Amino acid sequence: MTPPDHETRTTVRILFGSTPVPGHVLPLLPLADAAVAAGHEVAFLTAADMAPFLHGRTLLPAGASFEKIAAETAARSTVDSRHPGAGAAELFAGVRVDLTWDEALPAAEAFAPDVLVCETMDYVTQLLAAHLDLPWYGLTVGAPLPDIFYEALDTRAEQQHQQRGLTPKARSVLLDPHPLAMRVPTDPPADPDHLAIRPVAHSHAVPGLTTEVTLPPAGDRPRVLVTTGTSVGDRDLFDALAAALVEAGAEVLVTTAPDPAFDRPHIHAIGFAPLAEVLPHVDVVVGAAGSGTLLATLANGTPSILLPQIADQPANAARATAHEAALVIETPTQAGEALTTLLADDRYRTGAQRLATAIATMPHPTEIADRLFTTPAEQN
Repeated sequence: MTPPDHETRTTVRILFGSTPVPGHVLPLLPLADAAVAAGHEVAFLTAADMAPFLHGRTLLPAGASFEKIAAETAARSTVDSRHPGAGAAELFAGVRVDLTWDEALPAAEAFAPDVLVCETMDYVTQLLAAHLDLPWYGLTVGAPLPDIFYEALDTRAEQQHQQRGLTPKARSVLLDPHPLAMRVPTDPPADPDHLAIRPVAHSHAVPGLTTEVTLPPAGDRPRVLVTTGTSVGDRDLFDALAAALVEAGAEVLVTTAPDPAFDRPHIHAIGFAPLAEVLPHVDVVVGAAGSGTLLATLANGTPSILLPQIADQPANAARATAHEAALVIETPTQAGEALTTLLADDRYRTGAQRLATAIATMPHPTEIADRLFTTPAEQN
């Protein structure tokens, strides 16, 4: 991965692939934008309903929405697909591939990429790499988990390759925005092809979802952002968290659309607000410990109160608490007490700032784009 001679560099066509979920699409944007800024051509391959989150970037629509994928998965299996295991394997490596492949292949062939980049739960792009015989880079959107959780995924992905007469193409690089400094002793070792990439908070509006953010004036009440990311949208959960935090003396920003249910003193519904715009102005983030939100929060040096719900969120929360950057609660009603504890003890902000320092040393996406996207001849 020696950086190319800039005088001889030509345009590289890069196809980014993702599961059609905002939390899987958004982490790809900083690297894609860095590639475009360097003069390369970029397109995204995912379901059509992700267009608002791409905000004008080139989309090659392919496959069903996540809602349809989840419904089909539930019809095929009784195992809960929201947690690591056989159900998740069938969703990501089974159903999504089956409902996407026939549209994805001709779209990819028409774009004629030189290299593929995908978030690591996108098994469609991995199949494309094998079919088109192209190098591919993975970008992990989840916390490191024990190897046993990936065995079902690997088995289902291998079946998909065999069904199409393909031999899996080995990944060239694993891009990982989770800082090594955040790992705990029980984590598996870093992959041999591991390459750190700095997480960058989402900074773009989403048409139809983002509203103008009006922050409450600074005062004696701490500002607390309540967000459960893009995978957990439980209004009752939002309401219970906000109520507990207001009772504890907070001014609460809630990342949901304006709603009469939140039209109460000290609660401000701000819609799908870009984290990069909001994080510098809040004292604490209350969330579900999704990777994207948690990494952005830590990069800002802000402590968290975490109520993990699904997927890798319990693992993310465990790491943040191990480094004294967060407190974990089990019910929304505990949020107020946790806020009082967190604000009274400087070690939590110190822990978050310690991880922010580690994140700041990770290579920025512009540096990674410069290292990875060479001329087609050099890539092969």
